Amino acid sequence: MDNPSPLGLSRRALMRNGLLVGLGAIAALPELAGTARAANADVRVAISVGTGPTYSCQADWWYCVNCFGIYHSDDDTAGGVCPHGGKHQNDTSYFNYCIPHGGSNEATDEYGNGVQLGWRWCYKCQGLFWGSAAAESWCPDGQHHVVTSTAYVYDLPYGQPQLTWEPSGIIIYGQPGWLYCGKCRGLFFGHGTTSGGVCPYGGAHSQYSGSSNYCPIEYPG
Repeated sequence: MDNPSPLGLSRRALMRNGLLVGLGAIAALPELAGTARAANADVRVAISVGTGPTYSCQADWWYCVNCFGIYHSDDDTAGGVCPHGGKHQNDTSYFNYCIPHGGSNEATDEYGNGVQLGWRWCYKCQGLFWGSAAAESWCPDGQHHVVTSTAYVYDLPYGQPQLTWEPSGIIIYGQPGWLYCGKCRGLFFGHGTTSGGVCPYGGAHSQYSGSSNYCPIEYPG
């Protein structure tokens, strides 16, 4: 059983809430079958000190109010396949998330913050899952999630590292509380607990033992 966690749960587990408005500049990307869009900017991640590496960041990832997972929709509407039934459903009162890509694993600092390479997009359900566990995963569209070789390899921050939106230089935040499900191998929001939502494998999502506290980026618009 493949466990993506570097060092387990972060010490920073405060959930942030709020309404994010404005999509900013976007550009078409072919990596998600011509439907993906990305922020016209990069994210600089500093682990404790220093300037840190720079990652490109893809916007239009959304929280599904039915399954508690995260999915991609370039037109900000329902999409993909939801284990609750029908399509994933977003809510405009939730954040438009931005997922970094094009970087590398970054060592965990003394506060439990870091960046983890290896998350993938499944073209069948539009969800995000741990790529190394594709053969053990479960997709709501049936069978396993699919790793698409031409799609991005995503880099998820965990803990809550310092994030700077380039080229504006403004400080942005990731939202803690996202967990790795040991059953479907996808990412879900725990709402302060270790389980919840609807898992395509059956029942509720359940945090894999030792999973990091991941924090997708709240797109600043």
